[in-house]
Amino acid sequence: MVPVEAQLPAESANGALTGSIENLIPLTAGEYTTGSLILMVSYGAHFAFILYFLFAAMQVAPRYRLVPIMSALVMASAGLSLFREFSLWEASYAFDGAMYQPLAEGNSFTNAFRYGNWTITVPILLTQLPIAFALARPDLHKRALRMIIPGVLMIWTGLYGQFGETGDWSRLNIWGVISTVFFVWLIIEVRGVITAGIANSPPAISAWPRRLFWYFLATWGIYPIAYALPQLGFTGDIVVTRQLLFSIADISTKLIFGIILSRYVLRRSALEGYVPAAEALSTEPVASKVASQRGD
Repeated sequence: MVPVEAQLPAESANGALTGSIENLIPLTAGEYTTGSLILMVSYGAHFAFILYFLFAAMQVAPRYRLVPIMSALVMASAGLSLFREFSLWEASYAFDGAMYQPLAEGNSFTNAFRYGNWTITVPILLTQLPIAFALARPDLHKRALRMIIPGVLMIWTGLYGQFGETGDWSRLNIWGVISTVFFVWLIIEVRGVITAGIANSPPAISAWPRRLFWYFLATWGIYPIAYALPQLGFTGDIVVTRQLLFSIADISTKLIFGIILSRYVLRRSALEGYVPAAEALSTEPVASKVASQRGD
C-alpha cells in the first residue's frame, strides 16, 4: 500500500501530524464555500431554537418542564461548539488563486471540538428520555446512569480513534470497533428506557416512544458512517460530505429529537389535564378529549 503521505502534495504532508484529513486536502472554491455554509447553518439552527425550547417549557406541566429546558441547554452548547468549528474552518484555509489550501498561517482544523461537545450534550439528551416518560425517580437515576456510561465511553474511544484517520487505518478501525461496542451497549439501554416509556405512556400517545427508538437508531447511526468516511479517499468531496453527515446527525439527534420530546410531553401534559398544554393544542384531537373530560 502506498503511504498516505506519498499520495499528498508536499506542502500538505505535514498535515498528517494534525490528525484530521481536513488539514491534508486543498479544496476548490465550491467545496470550501459548501463546507462553510454547512457549518454556518448548523450553528445557526441550534442558536435559533434556544428560544423555541424556552417558550415550549412554559406550555408543559411542571413535572415535564425540564425536558425542553434541557433541550435549550443542548442548543446553546452545540451552537457554541459548531460556531467554533466554523471559525476554525474559516481560519484554516487560505486561497492561493486556484485552491483553498489547508494549514493557513499555521492554523489547523480539528473535529475534536465536536467530541468535546458530545461529552456535554449526550448525557443531557439521554437523561431527557426517562424524565419525559415520567419514570419513578430511583429508576430514572439508575437508567440515566446506565445510558450515560456507554454514551461517554463511545465518544471518548471514538475521539482517540479519529486521530488515526490520516495514516495507518488500524487505529481508526480498532478504536472504531471499540466505540461501536459501547454504541451497541447504549442502544440496549435506550431500548430498555423506551420499553418502560411505552408501558408508562397514556394509550393515546404510546406509539410515540415506540417510533422514537427507530428514530434514535437511524439518526445516531449516521455518526459511525461519518467517522469511517476518510477511508474512501483523500478528496475534497469526502471532506465536505463528512461535515455534512456530522451536521445532519447533530441537527437530527439534538434539535429534531428535542422537538419530538417537547411535543410528546406537551401532549402528555394535556392528557393529564394541564390546561396551558391543552390550549396550546387547541386545534388537535387531544385538546377536544381534554376539554370533554373537563366538561367544557
